[in-house]
Amino acid sequence: MFTPIDKSQYSGELPQKFTYPFWYEPHPVSVWASNQLREEIENAAHWTQDFGLNPGAHEAPVGKMFGVLIVTSPEGNLGYLKAYSGTLKGVGPQEGFVPMVYDRFDAEGFFKRGEVQLNAINTEVEQLENHVDREQRKIHLQALKASAEESLAMARKKQKTQKEYRKDLRLEMLSSLDPEEYQAFEKKMVSQSAADQREVKALQAQWKQKIKEAQVAVDQIEVRLEDLKNLRKEKSAHIQNQLFDQYQFLNIRGETESPLPIFAKTPLQRPPAGAGDCAAPKLLQYAFANGYKPIAMAEFWWGKSPALEVRKHNFYYPACRGKCEPILGHMLKGLEVEDNPLEHIPENLPEIGILYEDDCMVVVNKPQEMLSVPGRRIEHSVYTEMKRRYPKATGPLLVHRLDMATSGILLVAKTKETHQKIQAQFIDRSIKKRYTALLEGECTSPKGKINLPLIVDYLNRPMQKVDFEEGKPALTFYEVLEVTKGRTRIHFYPVSGRTHQLRVHAAHDMGLNIPIVGDDIYGQRDERLFLHAGFLEMTHPETQKRMTFTAEAPF
Repeated sequence: MFTPIDKSQYSGELPQKFTYPFWYEPHPVSVWASNQLREEIENAAHWTQDFGLNPGAHEAPVGKMFGVLIVTSPEGNLGYLKAYSGTLKGVGPQEGFVPMVYDRFDAEGFFKRGEVQLNAINTEVEQLENHVDREQRKIHLQALKASAEESLAMARKKQKTQKEYRKDLRLEMLSSLDPEEYQAFEKKMVSQSAADQREVKALQAQWKQKIKEAQVAVDQIEVRLEDLKNLRKEKSAHIQNQLFDQYQFLNIRGETESPLPIFAKTPLQRPPAGAGDCAAPKLLQYAFANGYKPIAMAEFWWGKSPALEVRKHNFYYPACRGKCEPILGHMLKGLEVEDNPLEHIPENLPEIGILYEDDCMVVVNKPQEMLSVPGRRIEHSVYTEMKRRYPKATGPLLVHRLDMATSGILLVAKTKETHQKIQAQFIDRSIKKRYTALLEGECTSPKGKINLPLIVDYLNRPMQKVDFEEGKPALTFYEVLEVTKGRTRIHFYPVSGRTHQLRVHAAHDMGLNIPIVGDDIYGQRDERLFLHAGFLEMTHPETQKRMTFTAEAPF
């Protein structure tokens, strides 16, 4: 598993601290090792063909996240380990790649035995669901119920008619018969009434028996089917819990912990499917289990992007937050890890520019890399600065937000009433906005629209993904300004204002399929995110006059 690195191959400096895995710029030694792995993948036909990792194959399966871990061996030699996330075609690790934390593919292991049992249940469920008589039995039962209802309704109607007839006859006979004759007549009427009731009850009993027999025929399949599904659910949960117990994650101190107690401390409460099978936990587990010391790490995507997420071939990505962050929180204990760069306040940030100000509102030009509102660990923001400048202001101040990396126009309300009036314009979409961006590629369409609904990727926050079932509507119009030197300068006109809307619409395969330059979430890091909110048109909350504000893009 260990690939040595000769000093003649890489002679650069090594990092002083281990890679912060959730937001990083790959260290040169990690880039070098990643390039070796890329070359290995490219030169192996079975990787690009059997596993669909050829980016040119439009019908290929989804690609894969690969990772390298720079380590020193117990003997002090420098080298690297390599891994990929999940499995390939449902089989165990390929030669030269670190194994899974627990080998689910061991034919003698409990997981495979459990799979055999579950497959047997699945087969029986499928057979029952597709039983030739299943639908016919249901139809027959419903038909009987409908016929019973109709037949009994007619019988009750007849009974009621007979009752009305006897009532009228009683009135007629009361005046024409003597008391003794009427008593005999009344006895006959009561007898007829009882006979009618018995007839209805007998009919009810007949239909009840027929429906009961039909229901038994239906239940023979449906009850068994429900029992099997419950058994499958219980057995699956038991196997899953047993599986999680096998994942005993190590750290450099030799301490172990399994996913269930790890995730019990998180909002998820339980480990999501695939927890522990990503590249990063595999690499660290193998390193700690075999006496290697981790130096640096990097992960990159190879192949076709998933249908709804944004993953670009050959681009580096951080470890996922949902599955990996809780696990790595344990595995990295004892290692000296780089600080989270997102918690670092950039030095010498430009002053917030004032584009317009009056008694009720301020229009500012936010610098890139400044938060709109305070974060969990960074207090400095446009909001805190406005609070300092306008201590007597009431209300929430900021009416809308921009990503930390995005520069441009922000509206600030000095009063609660102004905030409500401007917010109403955002809700009814009477405020017009225009963003300028630089794309990492050539856009061949001069103008158009992108309509892709978005939802947060809960396992990869803050990333967003396309979701046509549960996503919120997101519409963007665009207009290309120029294409030079392989890059596209473009105007975006968002109709909605979803989180990361322009970044996803630019980068996604179903959007422009060209990331914004410097997008370190959906593309590749650069000197900055080349996205700027440069134009805004609105109605003044007091004068009711239309106003426009512009701020030239600083790139």
